[in-house]
Amino acid sequence: MKHSILLMIGIAILASSCEHKDYVTPDVETPVFTISGYRNGEPFTLSAGENGLVQTGTIERNKFGVMEWTSSFTNAACPTCEPEFSLTVNDSEGIDLSDCGNLEIFSNNQILFAEEASASEFEECTLSINGIDQIDEASFDIQGSNTLSSTTFFFDTEGIYQASTTFELEDESSWEENEIQIQQTIYAGQHRRLSAPFLYEVLEDKGDEQEIRLYFPEIPALRATHWDINGIVDEQESVTLEFDTNTENRIEIFYVNDVTGDEGSYSLRFNRSFPINEFCDEDHHIMPAPSINVDWTAGEPNYERAFITYRWQGKTFVSTTPFNNGSVLNLLGYEDFNAGLQGNSALQLNTSFSVKLVELGNESNVLELTDCTGSFGFIRPN
Repeated sequence: MKHSILLMIGIAILASSCEHKDYVTPDVETPVFTISGYRNGEPFTLSAGENGLVQTGTIERNKFGVMEWTSSFTNAACPTCEPEFSLTVNDSEGIDLSDCGNLEIFSNNQILFAEEASASEFEECTLSINGIDQIDEASFDIQGSNTLSSTTFFFDTEGIYQASTTFELEDESSWEENEIQIQQTIYAGQHRRLSAPFLYEVLEDKGDEQEIRLYFPEIPALRATHWDINGIVDEQESVTLEFDTNTENRIEIFYVNDVTGDEGSYSLRFNRSFPINEFCDEDHHIMPAPSINVDWTAGEPNYERAFITYRWQGKTFVSTTPFNNGSVLNLLGYEDFNAGLQGNSALQLNTSFSVKLVELGNESNVLELTDCTGSFGFIRPN
């Protein structure tokens, strides 16, 4: 009897193991951001989401005052390491971060690859204002510099300087003039960032009273240390203030450059109300305060140019070479990337290109990428 039971169990197990089951195809998501083509004649592919790569992006003004959009394929296991592959596009329109992202640069059909890196002695600069529209007249000054025009200045001596601007805005609630003054620390002679505008959020605006929250910005190597708000020092990263629109206010934020140890500051003074930018939509509620934009004169500013950096076989290759005379990045269109990148709004840019790269420090070592197509993710200002 016992043997019969065991035999029946064995038959049941065998039958179940031989039972036909339909094969279920694994649900594998197709990578959105990819690069494919030929590397020195051999096919290659890079994809975010495969082999430890993730798509990241940055948008910031470079040391020449030119806005740079960068899309990178980064090693997820080492986010502080240099990206495996980066595409950077310089924006000739000088995008204003407070303007919620002007995308005219991506509406072009083609962008030339830069043949050489931008260069500047950082001896001459032109000033303008970021974050404020419809300014009839603004005056600029840099103490200790030589004035070449109302907005252009030249420096005989390397060092730290204070740039300032003064202008008036009409207060729509009272039709009186609101006098604005901005002061920023700059460094002439080298690229050293010593100041930046703080970020702000409007919590309430009743016309005669405003409630504003201020934030330290997050900028690599530039560390905010404290505030001086109407003579009161505060070390908090975020401060909430109430302003009477009939009184003068001064907000100053102080910085240390952790690379050089140099100190700098940014200040905003207004005598009626906090100068608020018009929001593009409800998602753009944290904005940079109005600031002075510094455009350093460059021998080759590389406006509206593209750059590629590619790490391969332990070596770094760059596209800034005369071999790329006439080489172009073809822009095949862009669309919103609803999932976003790094908590930011983002877009997906489709491209095609063929380009030559040279090894840093050994320009005789040439890497040729041909017949490439790429889908890159770029973040947009929030």
